[in-house]
Amino acid sequence: MVRRTAYVTIALLLFMTFLMHPMHLGAQETTGMDASSDQDSGSAPGRSADIPREYRGIRLGMAPDDVKSRLSEDPWFDFRGDPDISMLERPRASLIDAGGSLFIARGLFQFEEEALATIMLELEPTTIDWFTVYTALEDKYGPPTDMTPARAWWEDRNTRLALERPLTVKYLDLGVLGTAAAEEEDRRAWRETAREEFLGEF
Repeated sequence: MVRRTAYVTIALLLFMTFLMHPMHLGAQETTGMDASSDQDSGSAPGRSADIPREYRGIRLGMAPDDVKSRLSEDPWFDFRGDPDISMLERPRASLIDAGGSLFIARGLFQFEEEALATIMLELEPTTIDWFTVYTALEDKYGPPTDMTPARAWWEDRNTRLALERPLTVKYLDLGVLGTAAAEEEDRRAWRETAREEFLGEF
């Protein structure tokens, strides 16, 4: 009986030694790391790397007539037709200005050379707030690419989605935005030259 008890005790000690062996512990740690890596490598639920280029079927790059057609059929917008279209200071630029309903106070759709370049949605502060919109965008697209007290934006290589204070959401075509910025710089230089010439005429 004593000998059997001694055998059992020795067997238990050997088993415990096996469990504590470095190779066995290393396997456990490796397994844990593999599981952690698998979790980390998966994308967070509800987040997307691609920034959307459209809102309710109105897509950046669309022609004015296509945007007008979408607005006319969308109950979230109060589009009254061509009188809501105006020309901007820049050549080849135009704007559709449409009223909104419920959460949207106003929609502005800016075109460059007959292609939709910017969607601006002025939201209704009595039915939605900045923090709620920001939280929804962060949950969907992750932390902003850039953020200041005045605005936050998310972007990829082609598109920027911006939330600006007091309460405006913008979809911008980055290719067109860069071209427009260069044109604006040229216009600024021209205006400065014209200003000096004008002052010299007195």
